[in-house]
Amino acid sequence: MRRKVLGILGSPCADGTTAELLDAVLEGARRAGAETERLDIASLSIHPCLACRECDSGKGCAQHEDDMSIIYRRIREVDAIVLASPIFFMGVTAQLKAMIDRCQCFWIEKYVEKKRVYEGRRRPKGLFVSCAGSSKPVVFEPAIHVAKAFFAAIDYEYAGEVLLGNTDDKALEPRKAALETAIAAGRKICE
Repeated sequence: MRRKVLGILGSPCADGTTAELLDAVLEGARRAGAETERLDIASLSIHPCLACRECDSGKGCAQHEDDMSIIYRRIREVDAIVLASPIFFMGVTAQLKAMIDRCQCFWIEKYVEKKRVYEGRRRPKGLFVSCAGSSKPVVFEPAIHVAKAFFAAIDYEYAGEVLLGNTDDKALEPRKAALETAIAAGRKICE
């Protein structure tokens, strides 16, 4: 059966460095035989969490008028998700964070109702891809924690990250190495 890999771009820049790294991961997954899809969060209508606690009832999110239904469906259908975001003030973008916060219903499903998103199939994998202008490795740490929390809540196995720092310096060698790492990571999440 052909594996399905979903790339979620959290950047408001659809063709920037983060998108380039995400596309490289998806290319690696295609080379491994996977079917891939890329969703650009900035082009979707996703409202922030209202903290209404409707998801505590087990009925899912109370907000039904936006595009989160696409995300909810894909989380249940795919074999891997690649979450991609540039670093904004040491975190993921606001667009991506709004999507992540709206996945509280999966946390309820996993920890309260004791259900598994992937029931009856192999546990899906989650990979984090990120870029930052800063050259300091610590700049990624808060965003990595958010990515790990997201993948834990949706019950995906965390498969690591592909990071590219110092993007303010336009040196080609680190970018080339990161793209090669991204392609390899795309193959690996299909294993």
